[in-house]
Amino acid sequence: MEVAVVGGGPSGKAIERALLERGATVRLLSRSNGFDVLQADSIERLGQPDVIVEATGRFTMSRSAATDFFTRSTRAVAAAARALDARHLLLSIVNCELPDVQGYGYFAGKTAQERVAREESPNLTIVRSTQWFEFAGQNRERMKLGPISLVPQMTIKPVALDAVAGVIADLATGTRASTLTEIAGPEVTTLWNMTKQLPQARATPLPMPIPGRMGRAFRYGALVPGAEAEVLGPTFSQWLHGPAS
Repeated sequence: MEVAVVGGGPSGKAIERALLERGATVRLLSRSNGFDVLQADSIERLGQPDVIVEATGRFTMSRSAATDFFTRSTRAVAAAARALDARHLLLSIVNCELPDVQGYGYFAGKTAQERVAREESPNLTIVRSTQWFEFAGQNRERMKLGPISLVPQMTIKPVALDAVAGVIADLATGTRASTLTEIAGPEVTTLWNMTKQLPQARATPLPMPIPGRMGRAFRYGALVPGAEAEVLGPTFSQWLHGPAS
């Protein structure tokens, strides 16, 4: 089983580890090793994989920038999957398609990405996860303004990235089958509660209410999945203070 993982961020690396543990041959392809999914030669550089896992990411709050990147990325991966007769596994986000959260550009981009994938990939599996535990630390760094760090008011059901990667690896290697899988962690919490549990940093966290329809959706649990989501992994506190922390 040969798998190409497109995307070298935390998710791509976690998926690579999980695939290797299951005995797959893995090629991790990202800009850090000279691969650009948007370049014309991207199909040739994928090799001959049985499965292409699309775990690309580009942090932006701009709707146009996110939509442009994610749709172009998925069109390229879908074209490669068709040309190589490979399966296409797309990593996405639980509830990103809800109308109330389309004001957040990243979610709008992921919604457009899923639509393109369904239109252009005949052998597609979408894996949606809730926010990863790493999100709390990432947000603290991204939203740091001098001595403070802004924490958007969000109710979520976060999950360990390694648990998500394990499901993707099982789907890629054929030990499980699904066209759509949703994954969440075991507890509903808030980004504020997660941030308060992080090791102390120089920036002081400050709650940031998000105005309008989108803010209400984030505060009141629009990102929390329904009962159909598979619950996996430890709680945030267990993950944070476990042996690997």
